[in-house]
Amino acid sequence: MLFSLCFSAEILLTLVILLRMVNPLINLYFIGIPFLLLLPALPILAPFWCILAIAFGSSTMLKSYSNMNATMLKINYPLTLIMMLIRRENTFYIMILILLVFNKAFLSFLGSKVRQHFANPDYSKNQMTSEDLLRNMVVATSAKLLKSA
Repeated sequence: MLFSLCFSAEILLTLVILLRMVNPLINLYFIGIPFLLLLPALPILAPFWCILAIAFGSSTMLKSYSNMNATMLKINYPLTLIMMLIRRENTFYIMILILLVFNKAFLSFLGSKVRQHFANPDYSKNQMTSEDLLRNMVVATSAKLLKSA
């Protein structure tokens, strides 16, 4: 549930930045190139990739989505932030971009939990079964040792 909340926040924050890129249109050159065109359309394609990963339940697709997020955090967002600071952009949009960075980091953390669930949905049941088997083995072994002594 928390993953879907952060994912929807990512979509909304990305839409705010995209709307700022086209209003006024001159921002398309200064904000659009580092945000959108440096790694072609990655901020737009990544959410669609995540939706497909969740729809198919694919942990490898979710892993590649996490790699896309890491790439955007390392390249697109810092360059966009630098361009916004150079152009003395409105503080609101700078804070939206910073919120997007923090949201991406938290989304990556939550995505790893979802990915683990996709890879092994029975992890908690398997762990409890293993503990029960181990407990039974210890009881059986100690009973044999006490009986033989």
